[in-house]
Amino acid sequence: MLSTQPNIVLFLTDQLRADALGCYGNQICETPNVDRLAEQGVIFNNAYTTSPVCSPSRASLMTGLYPHNHGVMLNTHIGPAWSRGLSREMTIFSDILKDNGYRLDYAGKWHVHQDIPADEYGFDVYESQQAIQLKNKPAGREAGKLIPGSGRFIEFPSGDKVCATGTVSGPKENYPAWQVVEAGIEMIKENAKRAEPFFTRIDITPPHFGNTIPEPYASMYDPDQIPPWPNFDETFVGKPASHLKKHQDWNLQDKDWGWWKHVVAKYYGDVSLIDDLVGLTLKAIEDAGIEDNTIFIFSTDHGDSTGSHKHFEKGGTMYEEVFKNPLLIRLPNGMAKVKEVNQYVRLMDLMPTFVDWAGGEIPEKIDGKSIVPLLQKQVPADWPDSVYAEHHGEVWGYSSQRMVKTDQWKYVMNAHDLDELYNLQKDPWEMKNLINEERFSTVLTEMKARMLGWNDATGDMFKWPWVRYNFPAPVLPGDANSKNLPLTCMKK
Repeated sequence: MLSTQPNIVLFLTDQLRADALGCYGNQICETPNVDRLAEQGVIFNNAYTTSPVCSPSRASLMTGLYPHNHGVMLNTHIGPAWSRGLSREMTIFSDILKDNGYRLDYAGKWHVHQDIPADEYGFDVYESQQAIQLKNKPAGREAGKLIPGSGRFIEFPSGDKVCATGTVSGPKENYPAWQVVEAGIEMIKENAKRAEPFFTRIDITPPHFGNTIPEPYASMYDPDQIPPWPNFDETFVGKPASHLKKHQDWNLQDKDWGWWKHVVAKYYGDVSLIDDLVGLTLKAIEDAGIEDNTIFIFSTDHGDSTGSHKHFEKGGTMYEEVFKNPLLIRLPNGMAKVKEVNQYVRLMDLMPTFVDWAGGEIPEKIDGKSIVPLLQKQVPADWPDSVYAEHHGEVWGYSSQRMVKTDQWKYVMNAHDLDELYNLQKDPWEMKNLINEERFSTVLTEMKARMLGWNDATGDMFKWPWVRYNFPAPVLPGDANSKNLPLTCMKK
């Protein structure tokens, strides 16, 4: 428990792949503010989401639970969703912080419940993006309009067209995300005047597709200077049939890199706009004189394909660009003894971490773990050497996918399709599925044991005897060692 309660500012994006940022290796997209945040704070090199779609991931952030435990397993706005959203009866971090003396404010995207807003989930003030835009219109701000002919479009077999990228007219301050961040900054300024500690969440929708953005960001990147992703030349040979179907359902069969490079250019422009907004937020914290007692967290709900494996969006595949999250934290002096964290952490681990920072009592029956020990260079002996994630379907209907990943290997169980096995050291872009190669049978057995161990440790749904019949005995996440596994996955 801390001797004083720090202020906490969470800046969450939507659908940001980690490798779009300079601090995670991108050499084209300009993100100086985020990169400086990484230099000043702590960068997490193995942060993952629990789910590749918004509502399940965001509900996990609130509860510290996997989707199969909090019940929001699909996006709440897409039929046939299993629920309208997270039950208000669930234990959430905002309630605990409230009970420990925090004031909580929220600006922007919610997407945890279709009918119940964030201010009924423990937040004192909630301003949605729509409310912020309406409030700003009387101030003389003209709503942005798509410039005819500027966008790239996806054409569906029905003839319908969806704008993928484009340019909006008017100043950048008219952009919805800009207005959300300005509203969040006002909350920070007001909170800085108060005596009690505060938690402010700023939640923006970029760089979620479709990236219709203002200048100068719309023209910031020359598409001809953007090379194809190393995994763009996907053939779908040896991959689950659903991967090709996803490609076809988006009508992408004839879209070569000459088309995709324009999409990526606008995505990068959106990311650079986000970077400027991060800079504005950090400056507001500094100008308010609260930098020495304020924790700033930057992350996302999940990643995005953006052309990798010739895919749009995120659901249906469990590739790194979709599941690996950026996570950067700047802390007051003394709260971190490391500059980077290489252990596996999940977005939902922020829930118990917030409670830990606030001096509250971390709920016992949650899946998340506080990352405070990692920041103090005190790695618990039972911290898992793998990470587990899930997906239950979305616009293509119900499905059942699970992923378990170690430093070298990734196993994906597709309950109604071909499973996947990737050697991430030799094939970091996940191009060759090794699932049917006999020489990797020992690795596959170990990864299946790990997956079933995660299933049992988290109360997941694979309980029926005939489901488990073809799996090895489970090995729990904290028990992976040379005594009960050959640890083939850890051998070079």
